[in-house]
Amino acid sequence: MTKEAAFAALETLDRQIVLLDHIEATLAWDQEISLSERGVEERSSQLGWIAEQRHHLVSDHAMEDLLAQLEGYEPDSSFQRELIAHRRREYEKQVKLPSSLVRSISEQASKAHQSWVEARKAGSWSRFSPDFHPMVEMVREKADLLRSEGQCLYDPLLDNFERGMRTDEVDRLFSSIKEDLKALAQRMEQHQVDDAFLKLEYPISAQEAFSRQVLKDMGFDFSRGSMAVSVHPFTTTVGGDDIRITTRYTDPSVADSLFSTIHEGGHALYEMGANSGLLKGTSLANGASLGMHESQSRLWENIIGKSAEFWEHYYPLFADIFPAQTSGVSLGRFVQAINKVQRNPIRVNADEVNYSLHIILRFELERQILDGNLAVADIPEAWDAKHEALFGYRPGSLQEGALQDVHWSSGDFGYFPTYALGNLYGAQIWERVKKDLDVSDLLKTGQLGQISSLLREHIYQKGALQSGLDTLVSYTSKGLDATLFTSYLENKFSRLFG
Repeated sequence: MTKEAAFAALETLDRQIVLLDHIEATLAWDQEISLSERGVEERSSQLGWIAEQRHHLVSDHAMEDLLAQLEGYEPDSSFQRELIAHRRREYEKQVKLPSSLVRSISEQASKAHQSWVEARKAGSWSRFSPDFHPMVEMVREKADLLRSEGQCLYDPLLDNFERGMRTDEVDRLFSSIKEDLKALAQRMEQHQVDDAFLKLEYPISAQEAFSRQVLKDMGFDFSRGSMAVSVHPFTTTVGGDDIRITTRYTDPSVADSLFSTIHEGGHALYEMGANSGLLKGTSLANGASLGMHESQSRLWENIIGKSAEFWEHYYPLFADIFPAQTSGVSLGRFVQAINKVQRNPIRVNADEVNYSLHIILRFELERQILDGNLAVADIPEAWDAKHEALFGYRPGSLQEGALQDVHWSSGDFGYFPTYALGNLYGAQIWERVKKDLDVSDLLKTGQLGQISSLLREHIYQKGALQSGLDTLVSYTSKGLDATLFTSYLENKFSRLFG
């Protein structure tokens, strides 16, 4: 077999793996949106079977033989080079994992997800912990199998989501911003902002109509995507031309639902851009990393969506749709209200200043859990104590504390740091965008498409051809600089509140 023929066979196999990924995503979407209570057991088996089949494709002899034949092959195409490199990295990881463990983790994730939903409703950690405890043990076993010499247990899990990033580097980055964020939050929380009008009743149908207009202006293609409602907002790709987002309307503030939708819309724009050209239908039709993916959702949600310039264009439309709720509310008051810095124990509803502190809390707890220094039974108390140290108060319930996030039920340790890394990436990318475009004028006139087109060119269409860090450097011409994020926050909130 020639090298060219071997690559063609590898690409075919890669596309089969992606088909399984999309089938799995469809089943997971259905479980989140409409699965019956009694359907969980079989759905767990279905997802477990798919995970096992995927594992076979990624790590069996056929993949091994193709990669061996492609050893030393140096194609001209960056697509070909990176697809080979990606499949080799995945093979080297997956071949270390027994298929029985892969299947067990998938099946346990489905069970743990359902028990998390039930525990969250009841506010009972004991309803979740019996399914969470075995998940922790499986993840610990997985990490131990994957780690290389000199790595801690957390390193290989983090690398799954943020290629090339190490735990000690995340710790350094977070330590460099933690005290500044705490100080800024304490200072900004002293500003009294009347945001009661955001907590009035806003008809859901009207909220959806406004959100859909913003998504359309952002560049969300409704012929390739859709929007639904779920307990925990998320974005998923169930096909190259089928990118789905969810939001929720159960939060007390209308702003929570709106910015949740814009946030997921940012993820969807990335997925739509990556699913194009040669990358479409391959494993490279993804974000460069979850941190880079999060940079785009939070860039759209916060840096763009909560800017005064954005609302110079959109507030008149918002006020027309909700005249009673916004009566007597000036544009300036509205912008201050949506940027209000205040105590909120819920991560997804946290303001821009406090958000990264929520991630630091989870990162520190995850490391303790994996290292065996924190027992599953003791997590709620440890959560509350750490929350008090970071924010100055304790959550009022388990729903506001250790049961608020879905990620641990899926065994996704190492995922949380990417949210805060996304803030750092996003601030640095925005600094460069401002050099390339007159963003103030574009936002004031609602021309969001020009911004998304620039991001599509430099970030989205590159998909996973590079790591998140390399994608950042390729556009901004510098390595990750955490001070740009804290400087952005200081400048923004000083302008808004003095």
